[in-house]
Amino acid sequence: MTPRPDIRGAFSLIELLIVAAIIAVLSALALPAFNSIRGAGGLTKTANDIAGILEQARSYAMAQNTYVWVGFRTNQANGTDTLAVGVIASKTGSSNPAATNVVQLGKITRFENVQLAANLPANSGSRPAANVQLVDATYFAFTNYPQVIRWDSRGEARINASQLSRLIEIGLQGSVGGAVRNASNNAAVQIGGLSGAVIVYRP
Repeated sequence: MTPRPDIRGAFSLIELLIVAAIIAVLSALALPAFNSIRGAGGLTKTANDIAGILEQARSYAMAQNTYVWVGFRTNQANGTDTLAVGVIASKTGSSNPAATNVVQLGKITRFENVQLAANLPANSGSRPAANVQLVDATYFAFTNYPQVIRWDSRGEARINASQLSRLIEIGLQGSVGGAVRNASNNAAVQIGGLSGAVIVYRP
């Protein structure tokens, strides 16, 4: 009796092409979801980094018994939106120093694909519309920063030298080429005017 040949199952070319097509379709459907998750994570990190900069500025103002300004500016170049954050302090402890009596603290920090939000939906139950106002950038002699928050030696925050606000909020949205990518993907950094407490809110 002759032995039967060893026949093993294999995929045909048609079956392999069908599997490859299914994988390609699933990848195309999943890619936007992964990009959305990555964008949301990037905005959260940006908000936390800005909160850290604000807390360091407050600590410096209190430790050195002086005034510190944190400035924000959005730039658009080559289709990329960049939010620049700079910090300066008064060397003399004056609230109105001359340009020669201020010192830049650290390097200017730049965050890509993010911009200041003019308005955010108040859907968190604890967050009003963003209210970082346009102010005179007198103190930012080294560059032009239109949005400025000032800390004093008591750790109180003001929008520049204006009246003490109960709450200051910096709204952030992801953007590309000046256009908001996803209006529902936003973040807010809140500063208690009197307490100086910095909190990050995400919807």
